[in-house]
Amino acid sequence: MLKRLTILILLSSAVMAANQSLAQTMQVPEVGAFLPSIVDVKPGETLPIDGLWSISSLDKVVRIDRGRIYAIEGWNHLVIFKIKPGMVVIKQFKQEAPGIYTGQDLPLQGPLKATLTGDRILDVNVAGAMGEVRYQLIPQQLDDQSAFNELIKEIRGG
Repeated sequence: MLKRLTILILLSSAVMAANQSLAQTMQVPEVGAFLPSIVDVKPGETLPIDGLWSISSLDKVVRIDRGRIYAIEGWNHLVIFKIKPGMVVIKQFKQEAPGIYTGQDLPLQGPLKATLTGDRILDVNVAGAMGEVRYQLIPQQLDDQSAFNELIKEIRGG
């Protein structure tokens, strides 16, 4: 009985060690995200929010640039899709009213509405293909700080 127990323990240890080794060497394949690059999406009008913004849930930086938003830092989307710097993640991004923006979120595959809050954050809501997604964009470096400040004053009613 003791001999069987010893063999069982040794076999269990060997299987666990093999599984750990296999798990460490397995890699999830990455595929380009099939998104257009900044040269494929023509810029539109300058916006007072143009500049560098971080995506709160990803801690990655994107650039809002005249009607398009593209990645500055890359990230994985849905585990296997690699979004690379220079890929456009939002197109047709335009101002509908002071501090209210709409566009098309390409990775999430749906229309978005972004609302600039009085505390200088863009609250984004996307009606994506896999359901509603919410995140925030936080300003890092704006192209025209004075235009942005004027917009914030207008939103705050002052």
